[in-house]
Amino acid sequence: MRCSIIIFVLFAITFGRSLSQHCDVDESQHECGGYCYGAVKPVLEYLAILHKRVEAYEANQPADTASKILLIDEKLKTLGRQTAIQEELLNSKIQKLEQQLASVQETISKLKHKVFEPFQKIGSKYYYIEHENKKTWHGALKKCLEMGAQLASLQNENEMKELRSRLKPHQKYWIDLNDLDKEGEFISATTGVKGTFFHWYKGEPNNLANSEHCVDLTFEYAMSDRSCDLTHCYICELSFVD
Repeated sequence: MRCSIIIFVLFAITFGRSLSQHCDVDESQHECGGYCYGAVKPVLEYLAILHKRVEAYEANQPADTASKILLIDEKLKTLGRQTAIQEELLNSKIQKLEQQLASVQETISKLKHKVFEPFQKIGSKYYYIEHENKKTWHGALKKCLEMGAQLASLQNENEMKELRSRLKPHQKYWIDLNDLDKEGEFISATTGVKGTFFHWYKGEPNNLANSEHCVDLTFEYAMSDRSCDLTHCYICELSFVD
């Protein structure tokens, strides 16, 4: 807009100069000035109109910009409120799902506990430890089978340490190892193959009186060979790992 006005002004000045050249030198100064003023007057009036339009435009422009910024700001606030509402709803749904999951997990835990009774989880396995009703090794093996389990089959030191805290001092507990078929070759009654983990008490196995062929575990978490006809406590183990 301003560039157009400047060009127009330059045009008006040039036009005015061209008009002044038509004034003869012998004409009076008054007559030449009046003629030139009469010719340029419309141009000046139009320039005044243009100037007012420019001022009006410049006055309105900041207001229009502020109005647009205000509108954008209101839209952003509205979007922010909508986003906050959606986030709150989402958090509420997540909280409800977490509560439902916790409830389901609690129910499963109770069911597992009920299904596995009287077995209890010790480490990664489920055991039943009989502390009172003593049986021979074969009697203990039969009792475990009746319970859908077998005599405990220990696989490593950690399993022995985990069981130790549940055993009574000075008690002996039958486990599944025996060398009934071949002296000195201890087989797992659970797997039917040679045992892979042993933790013998000092001086054991000794096959005392050539009659000790079954293995027990003591509170000191050490193994010994004993006569299979002796009555001891026993440890049953479910046949799967949780």
